[in-house]
Amino acid sequence: MSGNVAEWCRTAFDESVYEYGHDMNTEYIYHALDHDPPSMKRKVVRGGSWKDIGYYLQTGTRSYEYQDTAKSYIGFRSVMNYLGRGGPNKEGDF
Repeated sequence: MSGNVAEWCRTAFDESVYEYGHDMNTEYIYHALDHDPPSMKRKVVRGGSWKDIGYYLQTGTRSYEYQDTAKSYIGFRSVMNYLGRGGPNKEGDF
């Protein structure tokens, strides 16, 4: 998860989200509109990239970028459910 490019997250960035968020789910979702102030258009970036110092390569470290910005060092992770068999036998073991 760390190293090549940092990863966009769907959560909005707020410095104080851990202070007012719930302990079990600090996810802060906000879909900014065009007329919102710039501070409301920040999205969380995690994982660090080739241009970052070691501190930002930790997956728990958050940074931000504006949601309408394209950078060569920020990408995204594709995720999908697998609906097939797990292995060659009926228990799914290999």
